Amino acid sequence: MSAVLTGTHFLSLDFLQFLKRTRLPAAPLSADKKHEDDVNFRKFCRQLFHSSLAHILGSLKPWMTKVRIIRCADGHFRRVIFGLGPYIANYPEQALLACIVSGWCAKCTANAKNLDADISAILCSHEHTESVRVLAGDDLNILWDGYGIVGDIIPFTAYFPHTDIHELLSPDLLHQIIKGTFKDHLVAWVGDYLQLVHGEAGAKVILADIDRRISATPSFPGLRRFPEGWGFKQWTGDDSKALMKVYLPAISGHVPQQMVCALSAFLKFCYLVRQFELTEDTLAAIDTALDRFHVEREIFITSGVQKDFLLPRQHSLKHYRRLIQEFGAPNSLCSSITESKHIKAVKEP
Repeated sequence: MSAVLTGTHFLSLDFLQFLKRTRLPAAPLSADKKHEDDVNFRKFCRQLFHSSLAHILGSLKPWMTKVRIIRCADGHFRRVIFGLGPYIANYPEQALLACIVSGWCAKCTANAKNLDADISAILCSHEHTESVRVLAGDDLNILWDGYGIVGDIIPFTAYFPHTDIHELLSPDLLHQIIKGTFKDHLVAWVGDYLQLVHGEAGAKVILADIDRRISATPSFPGLRRFPEGWGFKQWTGDDSKALMKVYLPAISGHVPQQMVCALSAFLKFCYLVRQFELTEDTLAAIDTALDRFHVEREIFITSGVQKDFLLPRQHSLKHYRRLIQEFGAPNSLCSSITESKHIKAVKEP
């Protein structure tokens, strides 16, 4: 499984459509805010998003129903039917795309109250959704509360043959691992632990020492220096990736050893899945690192920092082995690839 074969480069991407946050036609912004808590308006916005995608991609549908003979990269001719995918999105957009309630997984049926330990969970699919809909008698409340399904929205993939949004959603290193689990979860939890144990004043002293250690990182190829520390407000994915390389030794001695081990196991998992080529041995090592991380991270509960781990972005790590087998190296499907197009569409006039 190589990123060379399955990869996507930002220079090969083209801007297709910019779907701005939905507003009622000819309605002022104040009217939009007035209705933002209205259930029917939210339903309208969700369905409009899916209907827009179905319309935008509609011209591709004929290519998904007829068999064509195509010469492949190896020189052989094969009968081919084209399809959509993969779809790169962060968690809020995944929830919107998969028509699920926020807090549930877009890839499997694990209950939101027991994400990582639900042994009855199976993979999500359109077929499963329809079966549950029949079982619930189309009761939207049962679908919402019991199964995490937004039952009154039709996903855009329903308009295309042999296409399932749950299968199209790809892994996202930036929002699930680099920014999500590492920066937003683990780094924040270390800060919470220090404040919980040492108080606000004591935590500031220790964080200042951690900052000093990080800023003292010597120049070395592949390492980024933080000469003024890492306490700046505007973070990017590249900042978080650079911090990963120097954060573990900087906190050693200031937090329990099990907390250091949890960070170590996670970083091992992270660097394994970010490789450009992955073998069966790599997949086995990924499983080992993830199992170890799940064991060691319990320190954040026993220390009182966290009550649970009901975190969809962190739960998504359990799906990486299968997603790697389906899509190839995750490096080729990271939302950082599409970031340049997003900036151009949103921030440039």
